[in-house]
Amino acid sequence: MGRYFSLSIVLIGALMQATIVPEVRIGESAPDLVLLLAVSWTLLAGLSEGLLWASAGGLLQDWLSGLPSGTTALALLAAAMSVNLLAGQRTRRNLLLAALLAAPSTFIYHGALIALLLIIRRPVEIGYTLQYITLTNALFNTAAMPLIFFGLGRLYAAFYPKRVRL
Repeated sequence: MGRYFSLSIVLIGALMQATIVPEVRIGESAPDLVLLLAVSWTLLAGLSEGLLWASAGGLLQDWLSGLPSGTTALALLAAAMSVNLLAGQRTRRNLLLAALLAAPSTFIYHGALIALLLIIRRPVEIGYTLQYITLTNALFNTAAMPLIFFGLGRLYAAFYPKRVRL
C-alpha cells in the first residue's frame, strides 16, 4: 500500500473521530480511532510507517479539534514509539498482542497529552481526566482494537504480500 493511500485511512479516521465518535460516547469516553490506527499500523508495518500515521493523524486531529497544532501528534508519536518498544521482536501481526497493547498505549497517549497541555498552560484536571476519561478510554480501546487491527491486517496483507525467496 502506498504511503499516500495509507494516509487517506488516517484522514478518514480523524474525520470519524471528530464527527461520528462523539455520538457513540458512553459517559466521557469513546474509542480513540487515530490512536488505534497508529498503534495497529506500527505493529503491522513497522515503526517508520507507524510514526508517519501518528504524525499525520495527530496533526489532522489537532486541526479538527482546535488543540494547538502538534500536541496530539506528539502524544501519538510517544504512544507509537512505546508500542514498538513494548512489542519488541515478538510476532507483530498477532491480534492478542495488539489487544494487550491497546491499554498501555492509551495511558501513554493520554499521559503525554496531559503533560503537553500542562506545559502550554492549558487547564487540565489530572485526577478527573485519568479516572473518568483515560481509564474508560483504555477499556474502549482494548475492546475496539481487535476490529481495527483485523481490518488493517487484511489491508496490509493485500498490499504487502509476502515475498517468496528461492
